[in-house]
Amino acid sequence: MDNGVTFPQRNLIIFTTFVVIFVTLVFQGLTLPLVIKLIKIEEIDDIMPEDEQQARIQLCLDDVAIRLLEKYGNSDAEGNELIALYRTTIKNEVYNIQQRLESFECGEIKHKEIKKYHSLLMKIYSEQRKELFRLKKEHAFEDEEIRKAEVQIDLNELKITGSGHL
Repeated sequence: MDNGVTFPQRNLIIFTTFVVIFVTLVFQGLTLPLVIKLIKIEEIDDIMPEDEQQARIQLCLDDVAIRLLEKYGNSDAEGNELIALYRTTIKNEVYNIQQRLESFECGEIKHKEIKKYHSLLMKIYSEQRKELFRLKKEHAFEDEEIRKAEVQIDLNELKITGSGHL
């Protein structure tokens, strides 16, 4: 204070302030997820899982491609194998996405099958990475092409994990 006397109970006020801040921010922040799980609060809005949203978006994009192929590509496809191959690829992709969307609406047994499927795919991707590494060491292909293949494996893996590289 101005007269040189320390503020009365200064240390107690600082300690009390610290405890209040600690309890309100840290303690509540750390325990909130546990409390929400214990009282089983459910999502207010019905939100689709990310995988399902991505599949539905891709289905819409493929639908646009099919419509444009039907509008512009029918006459060109007769003599162009690339357009015909692209049309077949898109239709196969649509079929695969529809199958994935149906799998989202499955029971517990199907979810176990999906987990086994994802586990197998992750093993395959791991072995594919090893093969790419071997090819890179042998200089069998250009580095740029090997990197493109690695990126494709990364993207395939990302579809399963929903996060970065494992």
